[in-house]
Amino acid sequence: METAVEHFGRYGEGAVATRRADTLLVASRTDFVGAFHNTALRVSPDTAPGRVVDEARAFGGAHDRPIVLWVATHRDQDLAKEAQASGFELRSTAPGMALRTPPPEPAVPADVELIRVADRADSEAFAAVHREVFVNAGRPAEAVDHFASPDALLAPNVTAVLARVNGTPASCAMLIHNGPTAGIYWVATTPATRNRGLGTLVTTAVARLAFEHGAQTVTLQATELGAPVYHRIGFTPFTTYHRFLLPRPRLSSPQRRDATEETDALQ
Repeated sequence: METAVEHFGRYGEGAVATRRADTLLVASRTDFVGAFHNTALRVSPDTAPGRVVDEARAFGGAHDRPIVLWVATHRDQDLAKEAQASGFELRSTAPGMALRTPPPEPAVPADVELIRVADRADSEAFAAVHREVFVNAGRPAEAVDHFASPDALLAPNVTAVLARVNGTPASCAMLIHNGPTAGIYWVATTPATRNRGLGTLVTTAVARLAFEHGAQTVTLQATELGAPVYHRIGFTPFTTYHRFLLPRPRLSSPQRRDATEETDALQ
């Protein structure tokens, strides 16, 4: 999780990422309220929860952004209590799931082409799938640039796959490698091609690639709809992630600072 938050903060277009008091903080180019866009994550469980909340609040205020605070039930119960007491609202809950053995090789339908994202054209096709999904859900298409920029998808520690149906981008998933662990993120299928097993196909494909590259465990954070799919692949729950929201602060103009002014300690 930490690796992914840092990755999108480093490579997202116009994003900034920094660490303060063992708290990882990210501000994206947009004020979209997403799990990875404007984010705070406690890196060390030894960091006092009050300090994490204070850093998140100060960072959100400095960048004029709402902040989503990640809390994992297996280690952050004190932080959950502090967040609720400090005015953060529970925004969403997602099971953390893990896979420890490679899944069987998936069957690829005759009208589907499964490729690895290898260049800027492929990365744009990956982003196009997500833009269609975002627009269909009433979300801003520009928020996709935070996680599906060419730099983010073509980084050395990333493997992404794309499924095309009759030549049209239809489904995708990305994998971020981190030593013995790899994480799957941003699995998506366009509305017109859903219920064909494409999400299972791309998830299985990147999971197999993770083990081929030496991972011992593959993790992901599941949506309510996605959890049964991942369970059938072989993923099992190991924690629950709660995402608390600190709304965008109401500041006067002199108090605001553009994200580009932040010193990025991760570059």
